[in-house]
Amino acid sequence: MDLEGEEGVRIRSFVVADRTLLRFTWMVIFCTVVLSMLIHAASGNARDVPFFISESDYPGIERYVFTVGLTLSGLLLCTLSMRLKHAFDVIAKPTYARISLWAGLATGLSLVLLSWFNMYDQIILHSLFAMITFGGGYLWGWSTHSSLLEAPSRGHVVRKSWLKVAGVSLLVMHLALARPVKEYVLDGGIRDGTAIMNMSQNAINIAAPAEYLLFFSLVMMLASFGFDLENRNEKT
Repeated sequence: MDLEGEEGVRIRSFVVADRTLLRFTWMVIFCTVVLSMLIHAASGNARDVPFFISESDYPGIERYVFTVGLTLSGLLLCTLSMRLKHAFDVIAKPTYARISLWAGLATGLSLVLLSWFNMYDQIILHSLFAMITFGGGYLWGWSTHSSLLEAPSRGHVVRKSWLKVAGVSLLVMHLALARPVKEYVLDGGIRDGTAIMNMSQNAINIAAPAEYLLFFSLVMMLASFGFDLENRNEKT
């Protein structure tokens, strides 16, 4: 597989254009999360409402959708992270480009591991990978955005707004969960994911909507790079 070609990712004689890879990546991530959550809610397996995105990693059809979809999403994100430094002109800001590469790889790998360690049976590992995924995703969006030359693209303008929304959502989610994590997990030593979530539902009522908004803003940031790729193609 060649990631350094001008046209896109080359797999033998087949070429995947950059815009196609980007579009496929964010659509797989978005559709996986929405579909698994809808199945989880419609099946009657939801513990309470609102529930965390990862609660849809529940035994049943939703678990297959969640695990397979996010595993594929993580691999696609890793590929995209390695490809974008060749797709964009980042020579003027190589430091941001390096941060973007490693943040993207960390986020993609954590997304894969998150999908295999569910929050019901391995809540500590799952929470760790979730934190890396959301934090790494935000760092990836910011550093990739910063690595690009200041250009009057629609994507550049849109990302400034979504970066702010994602930052506030990330902060609200962590603040809402700080007390139950300390009380039930750190001090109480509880490791049963379902029990922890049941006892933390008042906090989840705030944290879960913040998580939805954070997820959506990260996906929108990812999708917005399509405008930059479109501008690049117009110039070539």
